[in-house]
Amino acid sequence: MNQFGEQLKLYSDRQRDEKKRTALDVQYVQSEGKEGFLTLNISMAPMTLEGRDVLWDQKITIQLSRYELTAFCGALFGLEKEMRAKFHGANKNKGFVVNNNGSVGCGMTISEAGNTMTFMLDHARRIELGAFVLRRQAEAWKMSASDVLAIMRQSVSIKKQ
Repeated sequence: MNQFGEQLKLYSDRQRDEKKRTALDVQYVQSEGKEGFLTLNISMAPMTLEGRDVLWDQKITIQLSRYELTAFCGALFGLEKEMRAKFHGANKNKGFVVNNNGSVGCGMTISEAGNTMTFMLDHARRIELGAFVLRRQAEAWKMSASDVLAIMRQSVSIKKQ
């Protein structure tokens, strides 16, 4: 079976702040190892000052654990305030944070050894990425996307008790 699958690329080429002028690549993958669970690779790369080209050779990539995938989906749909993935990579120096900024959208930051890049999602892109991630979560849990959302909403309700 091929480890890599469908991908979604988004570009933040109109940002003035160079740390936010980035490209985002989210790709369906199957983790390595005996478990081989369905998850995502998330990559960010800087864009040139003109915003025309992506410097993919400078990308930072992180693979989400099965629980990080669920938290990512929750943050994109406003069910979680924040999602954090820490201590990734061979040197345990990669991280990924998603901040739910309400109706404004989401901010996503990826880091490796002190180098950080941010991608800002407006509402429309948040929903587009959310649908893509939700579909992967549904595949991982072997159920419909609506069932995944119902379970995630119930989880939030349980946390509030």
